[in-house]
Amino acid sequence: MTPLRLVALLLGLVVLFPPAAGAQALPVFDQGRTYPREADLQRAIQPYQAALAADTRNARAHYWLGFAYLYAYRHYRGGLAPYAAGYLPRALASLRQAVQLDGKFVPAISALHDALILSGQDEEATVLLKRLLEMTRPPGQTYQVPPG
Repeated sequence: MTPLRLVALLLGLVVLFPPAAGAQALPVFDQGRTYPREADLQRAIQPYQAALAADTRNARAHYWLGFAYLYAYRHYRGGLAPYAAGYLPRALASLRQAVQLDGKFVPAISALHDALILSGQDEEATVLLKRLLEMTRPPGQTYQVPPG
């Protein structure tokens, strides 16, 4: 990756995930690795837990924590994280909180949709999908979610 592209990518991340006023920026959860031991994942999520200890209304911290739990749960389903069997409810709780705190936070809504699908909550997932489509639809374009 060229240095110019790297700078553009980093600027894009700041625009998409700006820190709240007076808050420290949260690190992006590292999806480029697996967390074979629960202690490894616990170290990775520590910044999000610390941010929530400081401010329970931090939607970004709830998002990243929920995202990390969802990531670990997916690895559990693939046989890579045996400790993460019970992480889907944790992911759902954190992601729901993130969406409740910031109803326009598209990455949180999208991750919550994925977690709902994995948990078999298809009706709630469909409602969220419709919401995402409305939020991200280009002006003048129409489309509908197929039934069922």
